[in-house]
Amino acid sequence: MDPCFARDYAGLSFTSYLDAFLHLAPDVTAATQAARRYAERAVELDPLDPFASFTMGRYHWLTNEPDTALDWLNRATRLNPNYAQGFYASAFTSMLIGNVDATGSGLETALKLSPLDPRLYGIHGVRSQILMQKGDYQDTARFGDKAAATPGAHYLIAMIAVAANSLARRHNQASRWKHAVRRRKLMHLRRTTLRPFRHETPPHDQRLKRTAPPWI
Repeated sequence: MDPCFARDYAGLSFTSYLDAFLHLAPDVTAATQAARRYAERAVELDPLDPFASFTMGRYHWLTNEPDTALDWLNRATRLNPNYAQGFYASAFTSMLIGNVDATGSGLETALKLSPLDPRLYGIHGVRSQILMQKGDYQDTARFGDKAAATPGAHYLIAMIAVAANSLARRHNQASRWKHAVRRRKLMHLRRTTLRPFRHETPPHDQRLKRTAPPWI
């Protein structure tokens, strides 16, 4: 590893973030600290690298600081206006804050830049959650299903489909996705599975908690 190569450190931050966000590491606190340490070093080495700013933004998801995360993610897309993943991440953050317009705009830009994006499941999942905030539960369920059925979708995406279908009173479909969550990530605690999707809009956060199945 080149000690002066910013992208190396940004990549280490990226993987440490995943370890913390998806609870893949035995010590989530250590993974969170590593995500910050590596991102800060990347920014220090190359403040104009959009990936370095991106990893700083995603670190702040882990600490429940969406406004700070949004600043870094917007910086990443200003540095690279073709950065589809940056626009998706900004949309995700805007969804957590409850900014419907910014969420929709970010998702559309991400899809336009990368229509076959490997994180398409995430784009559909964010759209499902913003529709949930608007109270459009039928479309919430439609995009929740679409997200969870897209290749690469992990257990947290299936959790969105459970909540979305429960709110739409599509209980058979919700049950189907409950089994999918069991397959993808067995018996996680409620606090573990819902933490990555903490919303700054209290009514929506409570809806997610009410629809979480009791075995999580």
